[in-house]
Amino acid sequence: LAPLLLYRARPVQIAVYHMLYKLMPELPQYDQDNLKSYGDEEEEPALSPPAALMSLLSTQEDLLENVLGCIPVGQIVTIKPLSEDFCYVLGYLLTWKLILTFFKAASSQLRALYSMYLRKTKSLNKLLYHLFRLMPENPAFAETAVELSNKDPRTFFTEELHLGIRDTSALPYHIPHLACSVYHMTLKDLPAMVRLWWNSSEKRVFNIVDRFTSKYVSSVLSSQEISSVQTSTQLFNGMTVKARATTREVMATYSIEDIVIELIIQLPSNYPLGSITVESGKRVGVAVQQWRNWMLQLSTYLTHQNGSIMEGLALWKNNVDKRFEGVEDCMICFSVIHGFNYSLPKKACRTCKKKFHSACLYKWFTSSNKSTCPLCRETFF
Repeated sequence: LAPLLLYRARPVQIAVYHMLYKLMPELPQYDQDNLKSYGDEEEEPALSPPAALMSLLSTQEDLLENVLGCIPVGQIVTIKPLSEDFCYVLGYLLTWKLILTFFKAASSQLRALYSMYLRKTKSLNKLLYHLFRLMPENPAFAETAVELSNKDPRTFFTEELHLGIRDTSALPYHIPHLACSVYHMTLKDLPAMVRLWWNSSEKRVFNIVDRFTSKYVSSVLSSQEISSVQTSTQLFNGMTVKARATTREVMATYSIEDIVIELIIQLPSNYPLGSITVESGKRVGVAVQQWRNWMLQLSTYLTHQNGSIMEGLALWKNNVDKRFEGVEDCMICFSVIHGFNYSLPKKACRTCKKKFHSACLYKWFTSSNKSTCPLCRETFF
C-alpha cells in the first residue's frame, strides 16, 4: 500500500493514508520482541522505522528536493492545489504523519533506537527545512470580528486537520495546514531531535524557527504538556507530581525512608526549543554532590529524550531507585540509566571491576583513541 502515497490522485493518497494509519500503533510491538538484541552493542544502536515507509520517504525526499530545494528557508511556497507538485508534497507529509504516529506508539527504548536512525539518515533535518518553506507566515484561520472577540484565535496548530476524501472546500489551505500539523507532531514527539537541529542551524534559520515557534506553537505545546501532567493517571511509588499552568512549572517530590527530594521543572517560553531548567526545592538527607548529580541527570533526561515530562520523570525516578537498590553509577556519565538508550552499566573492567554503559565506553574509546579503562587506566578487554 505504501507506494500508493506517491499516486498522483489526492483521493487515493488520503484513502491509503487512513488505512495505514490504523496499522501504525500495532507495528512497534514486533520490534519490542527483539529489543534485547540491541542493548549491548558498543556502537550507538539504531533501528529503522517500517522499511516500506523509509524506502518511500527516500524517493519522496528526492522529489521534494526538486520542488523545494532551491527555495530559501523562511520563504513560503504556494503549492497549486491538485497539481503534480501538490501530490508530491501531500504524499511526503502524509508519510511523515504515519512515521510519527508509529514513533509515538513505541516504548521509550524503541523510540531511542528509531530516533538514532532518523538522526543518521538526516531525514528529520530535511523535513524541518521543508516545513519552513510550506508553513504560512501567519497560520491563523480567517475569522470575523465577532468570532475573534469571543475566543482565542484559531490557528492551524490549535485546530485538528480533517483529511477527508470528498472534502475539497479548503484545498488551498490543505498543504499549509498539513505542514503545521506535522511540525506540531514533530515538536511534541521528537523534541530533542528538533532542538538538536535548531541549535546547529545557521543564525538566520535559527531566528526564523525561534520566532515562529515561540509565537504560534510554544504556548499550545506548553498547555498540552502541563494538562497531561495534571490529568495523568500514572502513579509513582514514593513520588508525587503536580503542575502549575500559569507559571509553566512541574513540581516533583521524591521520598524514600528519611530522604526527601523536591525538584521544580520550568518550561521555557520557546518550549520545546529552549532548554528545560531544573531547580532545587526542598532537600532532606541527601549529600550536596549527590543532589547535584541527580539534578543534572533529570536535566539530561529532559533535554535528550524524545518524550513527555512524565516519561522523563519516570526515567529519573527509576535511576534514583536503582541507586538505592545498590546498582552503581556508570563512572563516565555518573548515571545508572543511560540518558539516551536507557541501558544499565554492563561492561565491566576486569581490573577494577567497575561497570560502564556500552555507549559511554564507545564514546570514551573513540574520543581518547585509547582502549584503557576510564577509571584505572588499565587495558580494557
